[in-house]
Amino acid sequence: MSDAHPRRVRPSHLGRKQVDGVTDPTTAFFDGLRQGGRQPALARKSGVVRIDLDDNGRSERWFVAIDDGAVEVSKRNQAADSIIRLDKQLFGRIATGEANAVTAVLRGEAALEGDWNLVIVFQRLFPSPS
Repeated sequence: MSDAHPRRVRPSHLGRKQVDGVTDPTTAFFDGLRQGGRQPALARKSGVVRIDLDDNGRSERWFVAIDDGAVEVSKRNQAADSIIRLDKQLFGRIATGEANAVTAVLRGEAALEGDWNLVIVFQRLFPSPS
């Protein structure tokens, strides 16, 4: 395959994590990114994506820094090139392949600020919708 269209790699971090007896796909997704090492699908890409999740009125914020395939996940405030705002349940569906991030933005279910291209690249970390 050409470098222009890298092969989509199904991330190995899609297991579900139990939190207080409840499955939390969001935590499982970010924990998996932390442990996943270099992501070939993100080679030659750099930037920071901030994900703002609304959890029944409570805000949760995650930062994913991408640097030539290396991925760092944190909750530490930092400048972001792209910001995605959405409901935590919707993000859980995206993280498990039940929904698509770009489709959610186009439908008005999620809001996006900043670099669209970076979000398209970030989407490569999610499984394809089933």
